[in-house]
Amino acid sequence: MENLTKNAPLKESDKFSLERFEKAQNLRSSNSCSVYENALKEIRNGKKEGHWIWYIFPQLKDLGQSHNSKFYGITGIEEAAAYLRHPVLGARLREITSALLDIPQKPLQEIFGNLDAMKVQSCMTLFAEVPGDNFLFRCVLHRFFYRTPDHKTLFLLGKIDLNIICGAMAGDIIGSRFEWHPNKSTDFELFSSSSKFTDDTVMTVAVAAWLNSERSLCSLLQHYGNLYPNAGYGGRFRAWLKESNPQPYNSFGNGSAMRVCPVGWAFDTLEETLAIAAKSAEPTHNHPEGVKGAQAVAACIFLARKGKSKQEIKEYVSNKFDYDLDRTCDEIRLRYKFDVTCQGSVPESIIAFLESGDFESSVRLAVSLGGDADTQAAIAGSIAEAYYGGVPKNIKFEVIKRLPVDFINVMLSFNDMKKL
Repeated sequence: MENLTKNAPLKESDKFSLERFEKAQNLRSSNSCSVYENALKEIRNGKKEGHWIWYIFPQLKDLGQSHNSKFYGITGIEEAAAYLRHPVLGARLREITSALLDIPQKPLQEIFGNLDAMKVQSCMTLFAEVPGDNFLFRCVLHRFFYRTPDHKTLFLLGKIDLNIICGAMAGDIIGSRFEWHPNKSTDFELFSSSSKFTDDTVMTVAVAAWLNSERSLCSLLQHYGNLYPNAGYGGRFRAWLKESNPQPYNSFGNGSAMRVCPVGWAFDTLEETLAIAAKSAEPTHNHPEGVKGAQAVAACIFLARKGKSKQEIKEYVSNKFDYDLDRTCDEIRLRYKFDVTCQGSVPESIIAFLESGDFESSVRLAVSLGGDADTQAAIAGSIAEAYYGGVPKNIKFEVIKRLPVDFINVMLSFNDMKKL
């Protein structure tokens, strides 16, 4: 007999495996209440205490990197709409959202803590984009977030573009998995599950925040460094992050060059760009070579965004900083090894840009040298972004989804203030 159910359409709950949420919400706690019942009580009491955020207020799958973020992540608008139509899950989300709105005036951060408050913003943004009955979710954004949605969620949904500079971050993330596994080829997958931001990105954000605020650079480097302590810092810099009275330590490592990117975009004259690039290096990398590395990269970015040719950029950097740029990547690659000094990695990164034909090839060439891949790709990518007019959309998408929301907000503010 023919199997009449073989080609039957899947129910929405089966198609999207929505039972994973219901199963998690229905788990019984030690007080015999379900996880959902406890979560609802906590919200009504005005303070989240349990660990249930992922499956009570779900957000887009691409927003997080943890197992729970991935497993309970929503794939897009279609799954979000199915979630709302689900007789149990949709009703519960509306019920607990209504309970949240019933709380007397209290900042969401006091109810959830800072990190989970951002997840609630992401959740509300996602479900507010589902056509139909989304009024409750818009009310949460209106009341707790001054009508501001989560920009990263809207970007990943394809609703908006995010106007941020991210060439250095793209290079960092693409090069991250090759830092300790040297690669001598340009033929590799740009992104994998192990591609992640490292110290290059964290410190780039710190410099952007510095240029956009009244705070000292030292305080911001320490703030972001300690906020993301496992980003792969060098030993001396890691110790510097913990110092109560941090002092420069005469470094000529390429840490000054990896973080300088925002300086190259922020000023109207080359003279000011060079002066501020030096200041961006000096809290840690005050050796002449450390300062020179930062200035060279910032100058390349400035000249590139001002429309100078590669030949003009090459001549300026060669004459001003005495860098040997008359080599090819093929020549460098033969004997090149891991080198974290400015003088041993910045010129090579600039050559990768000079030899490239587009943004992607600049990053591929930098990685293929087989050296400090994430930092050199970050340097080459930061210059290439300015020269080629941005980061390709497919690369930008992969970068944005790997960046924390606070990084995106800093870079959006930087771009708005500098009118980029």
